[in-house]
Amino acid sequence: MSDAHTLGPWLRRFLSEFIVTERNLARNTQKSYRDTFALLLPFVSSKIRKPAERLAVRDLTSKRVLQFLAHLEDDRGCSVQTRNQRLAAIRAFARFVASRDPAHVEWSGHIRAIPSKRAAPRSIAWLSKAEIEAMLDVPDRKTPRGRNEYALLLFLYNTGARVSEATQLRVHDLQIRRSDGGHALATLHGKGGKTRQCPLWSDTEQVLAELVHDRAVDDAVFISRHRKPFTRFGVYRLVERCADRVPALAGRKITPHVLRHTTACHLLQAGVDINTIRAWLGHVSLSTTNIYAEIDLEMKARAVALCDAVEAKPSRPWKESKGLLAFLKSL
Repeated sequence: MSDAHTLGPWLRRFLSEFIVTERNLARNTQKSYRDTFALLLPFVSSKIRKPAERLAVRDLTSKRVLQFLAHLEDDRGCSVQTRNQRLAAIRAFARFVASRDPAHVEWSGHIRAIPSKRAAPRSIAWLSKAEIEAMLDVPDRKTPRGRNEYALLLFLYNTGARVSEATQLRVHDLQIRRSDGGHALATLHGKGGKTRQCPLWSDTEQVLAELVHDRAVDDAVFISRHRKPFTRFGVYRLVERCADRVPALAGRKITPHVLRHTTACHLLQAGVDINTIRAWLGHVSLSTTNIYAEIDLEMKARAVALCDAVEAKPSRPWKESKGLLAFLKSL
């Protein structure tokens, strides 16, 4: 079978050349697409009893892709959002193949015609100030490990950083204890290679200064108990472990993204304007940030109180105007 029809060479070009070199997409996008095909290929291979290395492009029929998407939801317990994310990766691959080989245009059209599944909007989970303070009290700050974990939790709450932004943070990204007296800042490296600077509270500045005082400028700021940089999984486990120690959070799924939502909601409650919150969180579109304006019930209650209807005044008794109809006819 020629390379033009074999799936493997196309997939290598798509993941190694197109995504990285031509599109300059983020490393996390490449990993997400990779994970999609790491699940899809074994599934299709088992369906048609052919080794993954011998699969042809046309073995990925729209019917088998639909079966794979159903498998994600029914057998793996994935959400609709995850199902749509996997489909987006498959569509992108089909678009890439068709753009390089006109013989696959029809096949690509069938794959790209698979519709995304409508998903109910997720409710935004966030913590009250008492709940986030209880989580911050969990790490034992008398030990080096506890101080490191406390610093990471406080940093996530202060900046609303994504997990990838926190794990990629290096010492040279921090501007703390500045000689010019300027405000402490952290430079975060976000999606698509975008960077932004986020102000640090004085408590966060002090904790981070103590954490990195003997580190090289290229060292990671947050290091696990194994003396290696925190991984995404490590951050998730830390947040889950600390949340499990807070009785008020029993039965709730607390993730680092919940801390990000918490930061946004607390900024909103403090009176920070929505555009500043957008820049703080690194959102490209203001519409993404607007979701936080809809979830604070206290702010809604205050808005309703300000918009109370004016009491109706007693109306004057109606009197028939005999000349009204004559007036209308005269127009």
